[in-house]
Parts: sequence; structure tokens; C-alpha cells
Amino acid sequence: MTRPPRARRRAHAAWAVYFVVAASATAASGQAIDVEQPSTLVVGSPSGGARMDRVNGARTGLARTTLPTSGLHVEWEASLGVQTEQAPLVDSRGGIYVVGARGEVVMLARDGTERWRVATAGSRPSPAALLSDDTVVFVETTSAGGSAVGVRDGRVTWRTHVGRGEAAPPSPLATDDGGVVVATGGDLAILDAQGRERSRTTLGEMIAMPLISAVGRVVAVTGTGVVWTWIPGAPEPVRVASFGSAVDGSAALVDDHTLLAVTSGRTHLTAVDLVSGAVTTRASSHGALWSGSPAIRGSLSTMVAVTPASELGIVLDPTGREIARAVLEVRNLPSGTDAGAAAFLPASPTPGVVDSSGTFVFATAEGRLGVAPQMTAGDGTVELLATPCPQPVGVAGAKGASPVAGIAPLSEGAFVATCRSGAVLAVVGASSSGESRPQHL
Repeated sequence: MTRPPRARRRAHAAWAVYFVVAASATAASGQAIDVEQPSTLVVGSPSGGARMDRVNGARTGLARTTLPTSGLHVEWEASLGVQTEQAPLVDSRGGIYVVGARGEVVMLARDGTERWRVATAGSRPSPAALLSDDTVVFVETTSAGGSAVGVRDGRVTWRTHVGRGEAAPPSPLATDDGGVVVATGGDLAILDAQGRERSRTTLGEMIAMPLISAVGRVVAVTGTGVVWTWIPGAPEPVRVASFGSAVDGSAALVDDHTLLAVTSGRTHLTAVDLVSGAVTTRASSHGALWSGSPAIRGSLSTMVAVTPASELGIVLDPTGREIARAVLEVRNLPSGTDAGAAAFLPASPTPGVVDSSGTFVFATAEGRLGVAPQMTAGDGTVELLATPCPQPVGVAGAKGASPVAGIAPLSEGAFVATCRSGAVLAVVGASSSGESRPQHL
């Protein structure tokens, strides 16, 4: 039976409330439960240092905990023996999850001890997400199409076909009810915690960057910069606007309805209003290229700007005015170099993270980790960690990518970084109370 339009609108509104608030996992469209078998459903907003790519579903790179400000040192190092292209995930206990380039999943305890690992036989895994029950989910792509893979407690718990697999899939979006939204190609699907499909839709273009949660909807940005929104359960997505060009890295939610992204060949910071569809250029760079995936703290955006002679951390206010900067690293260029900033910007820039005080943790193109404390006004100070990530070899090295695959908040006064070589570094500051237990790579 076909619902009348008013009934469909009520159903879609109910889905929006369910998606944002997740009042109960046993709602009409929730997870199926076998009443003959005991079941444990973990719901609620997932806690932890970083459960998704760029820390959270808004993709802001904003740490819930404080980041170290000085006296940086490696608390411990671990070598996983697998290459990775992803930032680590961190649960509420400080457990660290790393997905390897061939679908391996490794879980480390807060002290760096390996708890378990599993080979999923996954191919070209997307950046992962950690669900409410600590299931690691990523999307793999094969010649047969795309599949979402769920891993928990050292074993593959489910694998669900979700669509086409001809493009690199974006990072999934964990939902407050314990489920996940996944994408492959132009297909979107919402799955429950057991990998069962609840709803799906198809866009007309390939989705190219992490899915975002905003205005009660899933937000998807395509490879050409077109912004779509979808209420899970609705039959069709809605085209909202376009950034006007491909987005570098990931867009981020700067308030409850505004997306911000680096566009136009890394020269513009562009805002899209998800309610009105208005598109505005917030700022333009002069003599530098901006790395994508801005870190958002309130209304302020922190980014890395690359010039032929240096890498800079900059903070922009809502009008696009620069209010703070710090020199992250000075480049020693060979004489006669005139190729400009583009020749020295890594193919895969490593986005930084920021905390509520404005402290910015970053990675340089050469693989050094550092911190710019409390970038709030004027010129900031910077401290670089003496131990860099090793230079990647093989395919990763050939791409010209930064040796640092990703950074995530770990605990109070600490962060964790993954190196493309397979090394994991937990970094603390001088005031951290964490016990140091270094390991050799």
C-alpha cells in the first residue's frame, strides 16, 4: 500500500528524530531481536577519543580531551608489521584500533600492548568507524562490488554487500543507535549493529569523502563537490548545493547547518549552508596552498598552509580573517627551485587535530609530529617531536604521501599517531601523568 504524502512526511520526520536522538534501538525501524535468545544491544552516542575519521561525525578534528602543549615525548612505540593509510580509532578506555592497507585490524591497549589482530581479507579498505559496541566497520571494494565489514573482539562478525565497488569508498558514519551508514560508489545504506540493512538509496555521482551527520540527515559530498543530504528511510536523497569544485580532504561541520571545506585547487575556504543551499567563499589564500580537512573549534578554523619555504598553521575567524599563525616547519629548498608550493605539498596531507583551548597537533610533510599550543591570537610557538615517522616504502612512498597516516586524541594530555610504515606512536607532554613504557620499533 502506498502511503499518502502527509504520512510519508511524518515517517521521514520520525526517521530524522530517530537518527539524531536514537531514543531506542527497538523502534519500528530498529534492530531485529530474537526473543528466544538473550541479546545485548549497545546504544547511545559513542564515547571515546576518536571513533570516526576526523574524530567525530561532524568531521571537525576536535578533541574531547586536552592535547599536550610542551615537553613532547614518545610514551610508547609499537610496530604492527602492516602498512596503513588511516588514522587510528580510539575507544572510551583508550583502546586503539588500526586498519591495515590489506584489511588487517589490530587492537592495542592504552599501554601499547597488542590485544588482538585479525586478517579480514579485505581489499582497499575505507577509513573505519567504531560503533557503540566497539565493532570496527570499514568498507572494502572488490571486482564483485563493495561490502561493509564488521570486526569485534578479534573476529569478523559480519560482512554485508552494500553496492558498487569501482571507487575508493568514504569513511562510514556511526549512528547513536549502534548502527552505521556506509557508502560505496554512489550507494548509501544504513545498517544495524549486526550488519543488517535497514534502508538504502542511490545518488547520481560517486561519494568521495567521509559521510557527515547534520540537520537530522546524512550528508554526502561527491567527487565534483556536489552536496547531497538523505534522511535514512526516505526513498530519495536531496541535492542541496555544490562547492563548485572538488573538496581537498574532508569537509567539516562548523555549526549545526554549515559545511566548510578547502576547494578550488587548495586556494579557497568555501562554506555551504545545508538549509538554504547558499555557497560563499569564506577566505582565499595568497602565495600558499591550504591542506584540506580544517580542524574546527567553535567558529574558528585551523589549517595548514604550505609555501615553498615553510609549512604554517593558521587560524581563521568566521569572516575568513587570519587571527593567528605559527611556523610549523621551515623547508631547506635547493637553490634555483621555482616550482612553487604545489611541488612540495604531499599527495595525501595529514589533517591535524585541535582541542578546546586552541592547541593544534599536526604532522609535517617530512613525517615529524608537533604541537602549536593555544593558537588564539598573534604568532604561536611550536614544538616538534624529535622522533619522526619513518619514510614509507613501496606504493605509499611512491605516492609522495606524508609518512604520518593519521593523528587522533588518545587521553588527557596525549595523542596517538599511525605511520604509513605500520608504526604506532603514543605521544604525551611534560605534564602528562601517563606512565612511560617505550618500545623499540
